[in-house]
Amino acid sequence: MTPAIVLHLAAALAALAVGIAILVRTKGTAAHKALGRVWVGAIAVTALVSFAIRGGGGFSWIHALSVWSLISVAMGIAAIRRGDTRGHRAWMLSLYAGTAIAGAFTLLPSRLLGKFFFGA
Repeated sequence: MTPAIVLHLAAALAALAVGIAILVRTKGTAAHKALGRVWVGAIAVTALVSFAIRGGGGFSWIHALSVWSLISVAMGIAAIRRGDTRGHRAWMLSLYAGTAIAGAFTLLPSRLLGKFFFGA
Protein backbone atom coordinates (compact mmCIF):
# COMPACT_ATOMS: atom_id res chain seq x y z
CA MET A 1 0.00 0.00 0.00
CA THR A 2 1.30 3.42 -0.97
CA PRO A 3 1.24 6.40 1.42
CA ALA A 4 -1.61 7.89 -0.63
CA ILE A 5 -3.69 4.75 -0.20
CA VAL A 6 -2.99 4.64 3.54
CA LEU A 7 -3.97 8.32 3.95
CA HIS A 8 -7.06 7.84 1.78
CA LEU A 9 -8.13 4.83 3.83
CA ALA A 10 -7.46 6.54 7.17
CA ALA A 11 -9.42 9.64 6.16
CA ALA A 12 -12.31 7.55 4.82
CA LEU A 13 -12.50 5.48 8.01
CA ALA A 14 -12.39 8.68 10.08
CA ALA A 15 -15.21 10.14 7.96
CA LEU A 16 -17.33 7.03 8.46
CA ALA A 17 -16.75 6.99 12.23
CA VAL A 18 -17.29 10.72 12.76
CA GLY A 19 -20.32 10.55 10.48
CA ILE A 20 -21.94 7.97 12.74
CA ALA A 21 -21.31 10.21 15.75
CA ILE A 22 -22.95 13.13 13.93
CA LEU A 23 -25.95 11.03 12.92
CA VAL A 24 -26.73 9.88 16.46
CA ARG A 25 -26.19 13.23 18.22
CA THR A 26 -28.47 16.24 18.52
CA LYS A 27 -28.25 18.49 15.46
CA GLY A 28 -27.35 22.18 15.56
CA THR A 29 -25.30 22.05 18.76
CA ALA A 30 -21.74 23.26 19.13
CA ALA A 31 -20.63 19.60 19.21
CA HIS A 32 -22.51 18.91 15.97
CA LYS A 33 -20.81 21.85 14.29
CA ALA A 34 -17.36 20.84 15.56
CA LEU A 35 -17.81 17.22 14.50
CA GLY A 36 -19.18 18.44 11.19
CA ARG A 37 -16.02 20.41 10.53
CA VAL A 38 -13.91 17.33 11.29
CA TRP A 39 -16.13 15.23 9.03
CA VAL A 40 -15.92 17.71 6.16
CA GLY A 41 -12.13 17.75 6.55
CA ALA A 42 -11.97 13.96 6.46
CA ILE A 43 -14.22 13.80 3.39
CA ALA A 44 -12.14 16.47 1.63
CA VAL A 45 -8.88 14.65 2.39
CA THR A 46 -10.40 11.36 1.22
CA ALA A 47 -11.53 12.90 -2.05
CA LEU A 48 -8.42 14.96 -2.75
CA VAL A 49 -5.96 12.16 -1.97
CA SER A 50 -7.86 9.84 -4.30
CA PHE A 51 -6.46 11.82 -7.23
CA ALA A 52 -3.00 10.53 -6.30
CA ILE A 53 -4.26 6.95 -6.55
CA ARG A 54 -4.33 5.89 -10.17
CA GLY A 55 -4.34 2.26 -11.18
CA GLY A 56 -2.82 1.93 -14.63
CA GLY A 57 -1.49 5.48 -14.52
CA GLY A 58 -4.66 7.41 -15.36
CA PHE A 59 -7.88 8.55 -13.79
CA SER A 60 -10.86 6.22 -13.76
CA TRP A 61 -14.61 6.65 -13.48
CA ILE A 62 -14.26 6.31 -9.71
CA HIS A 63 -12.46 9.68 -9.59
CA ALA A 64 -15.74 11.24 -10.71
CA LEU A 65 -17.10 10.20 -7.30
CA SER A 66 -14.33 12.22 -5.67
CA VAL A 67 -15.28 15.28 -7.72
CA TRP A 68 -18.94 14.73 -6.78
CA SER A 69 -17.97 14.40 -3.10
CA LEU A 70 -16.22 17.77 -3.19
CA ILE A 71 -19.22 19.34 -4.92
CA SER A 72 -21.56 17.79 -2.35
CA VAL A 73 -19.51 19.13 0.56
CA ALA A 74 -19.58 22.61 -0.97
CA MET A 75 -23.33 22.42 -1.58
CA GLY A 76 -24.01 21.18 1.96
CA ILE A 77 -21.95 23.98 3.46
CA ALA A 78 -23.59 26.57 1.20
CA ALA A 79 -27.04 25.28 2.22
CA ILE A 80 -26.41 25.62 5.95
CA ARG A 81 -24.86 29.06 5.51
CA ARG A 82 -28.11 30.12 3.79
CA GLY A 83 -30.06 28.69 6.70
CA ASP A 84 -31.41 25.84 4.58
CA THR A 85 -31.22 23.03 7.13
CA ARG A 86 -33.32 20.73 4.98
CA GLY A 87 -31.00 21.13 1.99
CA HIS A 88 -27.95 20.79 4.24
CA ARG A 89 -29.32 17.56 5.69
CA ALA A 90 -30.07 16.16 2.23
CA TRP A 91 -26.60 16.94 0.85
CA MET A 92 -24.76 15.60 3.87
CA LEU A 93 -26.85 12.46 4.31
CA SER A 94 -26.49 11.57 0.64
CA LEU A 95 -22.74 12.20 0.85
CA TYR A 96 -22.45 9.99 3.92
CA ALA A 97 -24.50 7.23 2.25
CA GLY A 98 -22.35 7.48 -0.88
CA THR A 99 -19.19 7.24 1.19
CA ALA A 100 -20.48 4.15 2.99
CA ILE A 101 -21.54 2.51 -0.29
CA ALA A 102 -18.18 3.31 -1.93
CA GLY A 103 -16.45 1.85 1.12
CA ALA A 104 -18.47 -1.34 0.81
CA PHE A 105 -17.41 -1.70 -2.82
CA THR A 106 -13.74 -1.54 -1.81
CA LEU A 107 -14.25 -4.91 -0.14
CA LEU A 108 -15.00 -6.67 -3.43
CA PRO A 109 -12.51 -9.50 -4.05
CA SER A 110 -11.04 -7.75 -7.10
CA ARG A 111 -10.23 -4.54 -5.16
CA LEU A 112 -7.09 -3.90 -3.08
CA LEU A 113 -8.84 -4.02 0.32
CA GLY A 114 -10.87 -7.05 -0.71
CA LYS A 115 -7.65 -8.85 -1.56
CA PHE A 116 -6.06 -7.63 1.68
CA PHE A 117 -8.90 -8.83 3.91
CA PHE A 118 -10.09 -11.90 2.04
CA GLY A 119 -7.04 -12.95 0.03
CA ALA A 120 -7.06 -13.55 -3.68
